[in-house]
Amino acid sequence: MIGKKLLKKIKVAHAIWRDNWQYSGSYTREGAIKKARIPLFFDMLYSELTTGSDPHNYYMFYFENLSQQERRKWITNHVNAHTAARHSGKEIWNLFEDKAKFNARFKDYVKRRWLDTRTSSSEQITEFIKSLGRVIVKPLNMSAGEGIFLLHADDIDKTKQLLSNIREGHHCLLEEVKENVAELKALNPTSLNTIRVVTCLNSKGELHFLCTVLRMGSTDSCIDNSIGGGVTSYIDTKTGRLCTPAIDRKRQSFKQHPHTGIELIGYQIPHWEDVLEFARKAAFVEPRAHYVGWDIALCPDGLELIEGNIPPGEGIIQACDRIPKREMLVEYLK
Repeated sequence: MIGKKLLKKIKVAHAIWRDNWQYSGSYTREGAIKKARIPLFFDMLYSELTTGSDPHNYYMFYFENLSQQERRKWITNHVNAHTAARHSGKEIWNLFEDKAKFNARFKDYVKRRWLDTRTSSSEQITEFIKSLGRVIVKPLNMSAGEGIFLLHADDIDKTKQLLSNIREGHHCLLEEVKENVAELKALNPTSLNTIRVVTCLNSKGELHFLCTVLRMGSTDSCIDNSIGGGVTSYIDTKTGRLCTPAIDRKRQSFKQHPHTGIELIGYQIPHWEDVLEFARKAAFVEPRAHYVGWDIALCPDGLELIEGNIPPGEGIIQACDRIPKREMLVEYLK
């Protein structure tokens, strides 16, 4: 037992050392951070050990310019994960991780058609794709939008490959394609642009909105998250208007949408009060989930819950306005 624990700690330490060394090199080579690699590496390493940041946190939160006291005010990767685990628990975490179980539990808010390939035959899968004409394919063993793609029923080769992958155990969720209302579709027509509402539900049953963010695609991809090239902009929770420029994973800031050129600051999200009420009701479906990032789509036929995220990404919570929210998170979850 002691040997296994020690081995696990050694592996974690090795991964931390490796990742910080790798990213410190890429940041200095690309000129992303104006600092020599060796001192940058040791500062990143020290920051992870003392504040729980990871290399992406260090970069997106501009930690190279902050003191240790200032860094401790941020929700970092490790703080975020530990907070989610403490305030939700393993059973709830697993429910939100399994896309099919999540869709079933939140069936009153997930109105689109979907199919779990783990419990479906090849014939059922093929018929489902044909009946819809096109589907979104979401791998069940990936997260953060990785591996998601749009599949058209007339793409025979890609459908055959999908079925082959499923037979080999690479299961996925197939979902009906949803589209935005005109106001959000205009921002980036190829992606489903979603609103992330981060809720904190405390032990007294009081709900707080930690932040609200618009996630937009900025390429011809069908996804809107930052890993897929998307950008994010803060929404003023009171008014439903975009209140910050959009940012991407390279710390680039955009007052106009980088793909469509639409002015972002002041852009009004339609039906805003309905969005907040929708998130509020979803949060009470499973009140043991105290800290969740809800991805909501505004569609012509109404509001659609795309998924719930435990934990919600710490980057999306703080990077747009560059305001640390650790103290606010602790207060909201009391």
